[in-house]
Amino acid sequence: MSLITANNLSKSFGPDDIFEAISLSIPRRARIAIDGSNGVGKTTLIRILVGKDYPNAGTIQYAKDLTIGYLPQEATLVAEGTLWGHCLSVFSELLEMQESLEAYMAAMSDPAQAEEALNRYGILEEAFEQRGGYTYEVQIKQTLSGLGFDEADYHRPITQLSGGQCTRALLARILLENPDAMLLDEPTNHLDIQAVEWLESFLKDWDGALVVVSHDRYFLDQIADTIWEMTPALEVYRGNYSAYLGQREERYAHRLAEFEAQTAFI
Repeated sequence: MSLITANNLSKSFGPDDIFEAISLSIPRRARIAIDGSNGVGKTTLIRILVGKDYPNAGTIQYAKDLTIGYLPQEATLVAEGTLWGHCLSVFSELLEMQESLEAYMAAMSDPAQAEEALNRYGILEEAFEQRGGYTYEVQIKQTLSGLGFDEADYHRPITQLSGGQCTRALLARILLENPDAMLLDEPTNHLDIQAVEWLESFLKDWDGALVVVSHDRYFLDQIADTIWEMTPALEVYRGNYSAYLGQREERYAHRLAEFEAQTAFI
């Protein structure tokens, strides 16, 4: 079953048609890269798929209870607090469970409440552990470190982060949220080589669906197994970016040969 299905999407700005009658589907575990010349509508298409923009025509259907993580090219974080707090808020339910566990621990010292508190603690502690209650801080540190943040950055106010750091902070939060699908627009723009390699490794092991726009061909070779080329129609190629380049050349050569044959016939 597809997570996102779109039929006959069209988008225009005033008299200018960006794309027309695009249909697509994003299956589970998808690894899709969108390619095309500048201005063809790649970013616009992603924004429409995540609900940040609207098509002039066409429909989009989403799987029930679908969660989506969206990274724009340049993120603006309207948030208070620190970088660490920004990431920690992803685990708000675990934090509430942790507070309850501490309350039950305190109640155990009261003989009148000890037995009930112990029973409730055991049930809650099992759920807490299964949901990563003892590993979420390690996840945050690994993600921030992987994306190039130093420990000195953890407690910096969000308002002091640069534009590139804000984009990386939003990417970190998206990865920690573990949505069903991620649509990432130029995710490697503000990453150094080590951070790009870490992100590649993360995405290879991740179970969700990925749609990405990127000019980093090596990155796409590592993470994509399907290429959507916008021309502005949508053409589908199977394989990574290098495979797509070879297939596209063959496909265009075949079309040229057909055109020349038809012209000669006429």
